[in-house]
Amino acid sequence: MHATNSLTSLGDELNLSADCFGWFRSSEDALDDPLELQNRLAEDGYLYIRGYLDADLVDASRERLLEQLDELELVDRAHPRSAGIARQPWQPRSCHALVKQNAPLRDLLYQGRMISLYQRIFDGPVRHFDFTWMRVIGPGQGTAPHVDSVYMNRGSQRLLTSWTPLMEITPDIGGLIVMPGSHRVERLSKYYAGDVDTFCTNKPNRDPQDVHEWIGPLGDGKLSQHPAQLQSNLGLPWRTAEQYRPGDVVVFNIFTIHGSLDNQSDRIRLSTDSRYQPANEPADERWIGENPVGHDRSVRKGMIC
Repeated sequence: MHATNSLTSLGDELNLSADCFGWFRSSEDALDDPLELQNRLAEDGYLYIRGYLDADLVDASRERLLEQLDELELVDRAHPRSAGIARQPWQPRSCHALVKQNAPLRDLLYQGRMISLYQRIFDGPVRHFDFTWMRVIGPGQGTAPHVDSVYMNRGSQRLLTSWTPLMEITPDIGGLIVMPGSHRVERLSKYYAGDVDTFCTNKPNRDPQDVHEWIGPLGDGKLSQHPAQLQSNLGLPWRTAEQYRPGDVVVFNIFTIHGSLDNQSDRIRLSTDSRYQPANEPADERWIGENPVGHDRSVRKGMIC
Protein backbone atom coordinates (compact mmCIF):
# COMPACT_ATOMS: atom_id res chain seq x y z
CA MET A 1 0.00 0.00 0.00
CA HIS A 2 1.23 3.45 -0.88
CA ALA A 3 2.00 5.93 1.87
CA THR A 4 -0.83 8.30 2.69
CA ASN A 5 -1.41 11.09 5.16
CA SER A 6 -3.68 10.89 8.18
CA LEU A 7 -7.27 10.25 7.17
CA THR A 8 -10.37 10.80 9.27
CA SER A 9 -14.06 9.95 9.14
CA LEU A 10 -16.40 11.84 11.50
CA GLY A 11 -13.22 13.29 12.98
CA ASP A 12 -12.09 9.78 13.92
CA GLU A 13 -8.51 9.07 12.80
CA LEU A 14 -8.45 5.80 10.91
CA ASN A 15 -5.89 3.07 11.47
CA LEU A 16 -4.00 2.98 8.15
CA SER A 17 -2.13 -0.26 8.77
CA ALA A 18 -2.48 -2.88 6.03
CA ASP A 19 -4.90 -5.01 8.07
CA CYS A 20 -7.24 -2.10 8.76
CA PHE A 21 -7.22 0.07 5.65
CA GLY A 22 -6.38 -0.22 1.97
CA TRP A 23 -7.41 0.24 -1.64
CA PHE A 24 -10.25 -1.37 -3.59
CA ARG A 25 -9.85 -4.43 -5.76
CA SER A 26 -10.69 -3.27 -9.29
CA SER A 27 -13.15 -5.25 -11.41
CA GLU A 28 -12.93 -3.84 -14.91
CA ASP A 29 -11.20 -7.11 -15.87
CA ALA A 30 -14.47 -8.94 -15.17
CA LEU A 31 -16.82 -6.74 -17.20
CA ASP A 32 -17.28 -9.41 -19.88
CA ASP A 33 -17.88 -12.14 -17.30
CA PRO A 34 -21.24 -11.60 -15.55
CA LEU A 35 -20.76 -14.66 -13.35
CA GLU A 36 -17.46 -13.30 -12.05
CA LEU A 37 -19.09 -9.92 -11.32
CA GLN A 38 -21.80 -11.72 -9.36
CA ASN A 39 -19.21 -13.81 -7.49
CA ARG A 40 -17.19 -10.77 -6.48
CA LEU A 41 -20.30 -8.99 -5.26
CA ALA A 42 -21.19 -12.04 -3.21
CA GLU A 43 -17.67 -12.28 -1.79
CA ASP A 44 -16.73 -8.64 -1.18
CA GLY A 45 -20.10 -6.89 -1.15
CA TYR A 46 -18.86 -4.35 -3.72
CA LEU A 47 -17.41 -3.83 -7.21
CA TYR A 48 -15.02 -1.01 -8.11
CA ILE A 49 -14.93 -0.40 -11.86
CA ARG A 50 -12.48 2.22 -13.07
CA GLY A 51 -13.16 4.28 -16.18
CA TYR A 52 -16.33 2.42 -17.09
CA LEU A 53 -18.73 5.32 -17.57
CA ASP A 54 -18.48 7.97 -20.29
CA ALA A 55 -16.06 10.54 -18.81
CA ASP A 56 -17.33 13.26 -21.16
CA LEU A 57 -20.85 12.74 -19.86
CA VAL A 58 -19.55 12.87 -16.29
CA ASP A 59 -17.81 16.16 -17.10
CA ALA A 60 -21.00 17.60 -18.62
CA SER A 61 -22.96 16.52 -15.54
CA ARG A 62 -20.43 18.22 -13.25
CA GLU A 63 -20.37 21.43 -15.27
CA ARG A 64 -24.16 21.67 -15.14
CA LEU A 65 -24.15 20.91 -11.41
CA LEU A 66 -21.57 23.60 -10.71
CA GLU A 67 -23.76 26.08 -12.60
CA GLN A 68 -26.64 25.13 -10.32
CA LEU A 69 -24.48 25.39 -7.19
CA ASP A 70 -23.23 28.78 -8.32
CA GLU A 71 -26.83 29.95 -8.62
CA LEU A 72 -27.36 28.75 -5.05
CA GLU A 73 -24.27 30.74 -3.97
CA LEU A 74 -22.46 27.64 -2.72
CA VAL A 75 -19.40 28.18 -4.92
CA ASP A 76 -16.65 30.66 -4.04
CA ARG A 77 -16.71 33.18 -6.90
CA ALA A 78 -13.17 34.34 -6.12
CA HIS A 79 -12.06 31.21 -7.99
CA PRO A 80 -13.00 29.73 -11.37
CA ARG A 81 -16.33 27.98 -11.05
CA SER A 82 -14.82 24.83 -12.53
CA ALA A 83 -12.56 24.49 -9.48
CA GLY A 84 -15.62 23.96 -7.27
CA ILE A 85 -14.18 25.80 -4.28
CA ALA A 86 -16.66 25.90 -1.42
CA ARG A 87 -17.98 29.27 -0.32
CA GLN A 88 -17.15 29.95 3.32
CA PRO A 89 -18.62 29.61 5.78
CA TRP A 90 -19.95 26.42 4.23
CA GLN A 91 -23.71 26.06 4.55
CA PRO A 92 -24.72 22.47 3.74
CA ARG A 93 -28.09 21.99 2.10
CA SER A 94 -30.08 19.28 0.38
CA CYS A 95 -29.41 19.27 -3.36
CA HIS A 96 -31.33 16.16 -4.47
CA ALA A 97 -33.85 18.22 -6.45
CA LEU A 98 -31.11 19.52 -8.75
CA VAL A 99 -31.02 16.19 -10.59
CA LYS A 100 -34.27 16.98 -12.40
CA GLN A 101 -32.64 19.98 -14.10
CA ASN A 102 -29.44 18.14 -15.01
CA ALA A 103 -30.09 16.20 -18.22
CA PRO A 104 -26.51 14.91 -18.69
CA LEU A 105 -26.59 13.46 -15.18
CA ARG A 106 -29.88 11.66 -15.76
CA ASP A 107 -28.45 10.21 -18.99
CA LEU A 108 -25.31 9.13 -17.16
CA LEU A 109 -27.16 7.32 -14.38
CA TYR A 110 -30.21 5.89 -16.13
CA GLN A 111 -29.22 5.11 -19.70
CA GLY A 112 -26.40 3.54 -21.66
CA ARG A 113 -23.46 1.97 -19.88
CA MET A 114 -24.86 2.12 -16.36
CA ILE A 115 -28.01 0.21 -17.27
CA SER A 116 -25.96 -2.22 -19.37
CA LEU A 117 -23.82 -2.99 -16.32
CA TYR A 118 -26.83 -3.89 -14.19
CA GLN A 119 -28.38 -5.96 -16.97
CA ARG A 120 -25.21 -8.04 -16.86
CA ILE A 121 -25.21 -8.30 -13.07
CA PHE A 122 -28.90 -9.23 -12.84
CA ASP A 123 -28.96 -11.22 -16.08
CA GLY A 124 -32.17 -9.52 -17.15
CA PRO A 125 -34.18 -6.29 -17.34
CA VAL A 126 -33.47 -3.59 -14.76
CA ARG A 127 -35.45 -0.86 -13.05
CA HIS A 128 -34.04 2.01 -11.03
CA PHE A 129 -35.38 4.10 -8.20
CA ASP A 130 -36.90 7.39 -9.33
CA PHE A 131 -35.19 9.26 -6.49
CA THR A 132 -31.51 10.16 -6.94
CA TRP A 133 -29.31 11.10 -4.01
CA MET A 134 -27.21 14.14 -4.98
CA ARG A 135 -24.16 14.46 -2.73
CA VAL A 136 -22.76 18.00 -2.45
CA ILE A 137 -20.29 17.79 0.43
CA GLY A 138 -18.24 20.79 1.52
CA PRO A 139 -15.30 20.85 3.91
CA GLY A 140 -16.06 18.99 7.11
CA GLN A 141 -17.09 15.61 8.38
CA GLY A 142 -18.13 12.70 6.21
CA THR A 143 -21.03 10.26 6.42
CA ALA A 144 -21.43 7.85 9.34
CA PRO A 145 -21.10 4.10 8.66
CA HIS A 146 -24.40 2.44 7.76
CA VAL A 147 -26.03 -0.02 5.41
CA ASP A 148 -28.71 0.92 2.88
CA SER A 149 -31.16 -1.80 3.89
CA VAL A 150 -32.47 0.15 6.89
CA TYR A 151 -33.60 2.94 4.55
CA MET A 152 -34.90 1.02 1.51
CA ASN A 153 -35.68 -2.62 2.28
CA ARG A 154 -39.40 -2.75 1.52
CA GLY A 155 -38.85 -4.09 -1.97
CA SER A 156 -36.27 -6.29 -3.64
CA GLN A 157 -33.46 -7.54 -1.41
CA ARG A 158 -31.28 -7.66 -4.54
CA LEU A 159 -31.18 -3.88 -4.66
CA LEU A 160 -27.76 -2.44 -5.54
CA THR A 161 -26.30 1.05 -5.25
CA SER A 162 -24.03 2.91 -7.67
CA TRP A 163 -21.81 5.50 -6.03
CA THR A 164 -20.65 7.71 -8.90
CA PRO A 165 -17.95 10.36 -8.44
CA LEU A 166 -18.45 13.44 -10.65
CA MET A 167 -14.87 14.71 -10.26
CA GLU A 168 -11.41 13.58 -9.28
CA ILE A 169 -11.57 12.72 -5.59
CA THR A 170 -8.42 12.03 -3.62
CA PRO A 171 -8.67 10.74 -0.03
CA ASP A 172 -8.17 14.23 1.40
CA ILE A 173 -11.33 15.39 -0.43
CA GLY A 174 -13.19 12.52 1.15
CA GLY A 175 -15.08 9.98 -0.87
CA LEU A 176 -16.71 6.64 -0.30
CA ILE A 177 -15.25 4.03 2.06
CA VAL A 178 -16.55 0.46 2.07
CA MET A 179 -16.05 -2.44 4.47
CA PRO A 180 -15.65 -5.63 2.38
CA GLY A 181 -17.33 -8.71 3.81
CA SER A 182 -19.51 -6.68 6.16
CA HIS A 183 -22.67 -7.91 4.42
CA ARG A 184 -22.06 -11.34 5.96
CA VAL A 185 -21.55 -10.41 9.64
CA GLU A 186 -24.01 -12.66 11.48
CA ARG A 187 -24.17 -10.59 14.67
CA LEU A 188 -25.50 -7.63 12.65
CA SER A 189 -28.42 -9.58 11.15
CA LYS A 190 -30.99 -7.76 13.31
CA TYR A 191 -29.57 -4.41 12.22
CA TYR A 192 -29.62 -5.43 8.54
CA ALA A 193 -33.33 -6.24 8.85
CA GLY A 194 -34.25 -2.93 10.49
CA ASP A 195 -36.36 -0.14 9.01
CA VAL A 196 -35.99 3.49 10.12
CA ASP A 197 -39.64 4.17 9.31
CA THR A 198 -41.02 1.80 11.95
CA PHE A 199 -42.14 2.49 15.51
CA CYS A 200 -43.22 0.43 18.53
CA THR A 201 -46.97 0.24 19.03
CA ASN A 202 -46.80 -1.64 22.32
CA LYS A 203 -44.18 0.41 24.19
CA PRO A 204 -44.72 4.08 23.31
CA ASN A 205 -42.85 5.37 26.36
CA ARG A 206 -39.80 3.19 25.91
CA ASP A 207 -36.40 4.86 25.70
CA PRO A 208 -35.95 5.86 22.01
CA GLN A 209 -32.44 4.41 22.03
CA ASP A 210 -33.90 1.01 22.90
CA VAL A 211 -36.93 1.31 20.64
CA HIS A 212 -34.76 1.34 17.55
CA GLU A 213 -31.82 -0.65 18.83
CA TRP A 214 -32.03 -2.82 15.70
CA ILE A 215 -31.35 0.18 13.43
CA GLY A 216 -28.34 1.64 15.13
CA PRO A 217 -27.67 3.15 18.54
CA LEU A 218 -29.47 6.40 17.70
CA GLY A 219 -32.38 4.77 15.88
CA ASP A 220 -31.53 6.64 12.67
CA GLY A 221 -29.86 3.81 10.77
CA LYS A 222 -26.31 4.95 11.46
CA LEU A 223 -24.28 2.05 12.79
CA SER A 224 -21.59 4.03 14.61
CA GLN A 225 -20.23 7.52 15.20
CA HIS A 226 -16.73 6.04 15.50
CA PRO A 227 -15.59 4.46 12.21
CA ALA A 228 -12.16 3.47 13.55
CA GLN A 229 -13.69 1.72 16.54
CA LEU A 230 -16.24 -0.02 14.32
CA GLN A 231 -13.41 -1.33 12.14
CA SER A 232 -11.60 -2.64 15.19
CA ASN A 233 -14.73 -4.25 16.65
CA LEU A 234 -15.68 -6.05 13.43
CA GLY A 235 -12.12 -6.91 12.40
CA LEU A 236 -12.79 -5.92 8.79
CA PRO A 237 -10.81 -3.28 6.86
CA TRP A 238 -11.98 -0.04 5.34
CA ARG A 239 -11.36 0.22 1.59
CA THR A 240 -11.41 3.20 -0.78
CA ALA A 241 -9.75 4.33 -4.02
CA GLU A 242 -6.34 5.95 -4.21
CA GLN A 243 -8.04 8.45 -6.50
CA TYR A 244 -11.56 8.39 -7.90
CA ARG A 245 -11.75 9.72 -11.45
CA PRO A 246 -14.62 10.71 -13.76
CA GLY A 247 -15.92 7.48 -15.28
CA ASP A 248 -15.38 5.36 -12.16
CA VAL A 249 -18.28 3.66 -10.40
CA VAL A 250 -18.59 1.67 -7.17
CA VAL A 251 -21.42 -0.87 -6.85
CA PHE A 252 -22.45 -2.33 -3.49
CA ASN A 253 -25.39 -4.20 -2.02
CA ILE A 254 -27.83 -3.01 0.61
CA PHE A 255 -26.13 -4.92 3.43
CA THR A 256 -22.58 -3.65 2.86
CA ILE A 257 -21.32 -1.21 5.48
CA HIS A 258 -20.08 2.04 3.98
CA GLY A 259 -19.54 5.69 4.85
CA SER A 260 -17.17 8.42 3.74
CA LEU A 261 -13.95 10.12 4.65
CA ASP A 262 -13.95 13.67 5.94
CA ASN A 263 -13.42 16.41 3.38
CA GLN A 264 -10.14 18.02 4.47
CA SER A 265 -9.89 20.20 1.35
CA ASP A 266 -11.45 23.53 0.33
CA ARG A 267 -13.39 21.93 -2.54
CA ILE A 268 -16.96 20.71 -2.79
CA ARG A 269 -17.06 16.93 -3.21
CA LEU A 270 -19.60 15.94 -5.88
CA SER A 271 -21.06 12.45 -6.30
CA THR A 272 -24.37 10.63 -6.61
CA ASP A 273 -26.03 7.54 -5.18
CA SER A 274 -28.46 5.77 -7.51
CA ARG A 275 -30.24 2.45 -6.98
CA TYR A 276 -31.03 -0.49 -9.30
CA GLN A 277 -32.81 -3.83 -9.06
CA PRO A 278 -34.33 -6.58 -11.21
CA ALA A 279 -37.34 -5.14 -13.03
CA ASN A 280 -39.60 -8.08 -12.10
CA GLU A 281 -39.15 -7.69 -8.33
CA PRO A 282 -41.10 -5.30 -6.06
CA ALA A 283 -39.65 -1.85 -5.43
CA ASP A 284 -39.69 0.11 -2.18
CA GLU A 285 -42.66 2.48 -2.51
CA ARG A 286 -40.79 5.27 -0.72
CA TRP A 287 -38.40 5.85 -3.64
CA ILE A 288 -40.50 5.44 -6.78
CA GLY A 289 -43.00 7.60 -8.63
CA GLU A 290 -43.04 11.15 -9.97
CA ASN A 291 -42.40 12.63 -6.51
CA PRO A 292 -41.09 9.91 -4.17
CA VAL A 293 -42.16 10.47 -0.58
CA GLY A 294 -38.94 9.18 1.01
CA HIS A 295 -39.04 9.12 4.81
CA ASP A 296 -42.36 10.95 5.11
CA ARG A 297 -44.54 10.30 8.16
CA SER A 298 -47.13 8.73 5.86
CA VAL A 299 -44.89 5.69 5.31
CA ARG A 300 -44.29 4.91 9.00
CA LYS A 301 -45.31 1.44 10.12
CA GLY A 302 -46.16 0.26 13.62
CA MET A 303 -44.76 -2.99 14.95
CA ILE A 304 -44.67 -5.02 18.16
CA CYS A 305 -41.25 -4.54 19.76
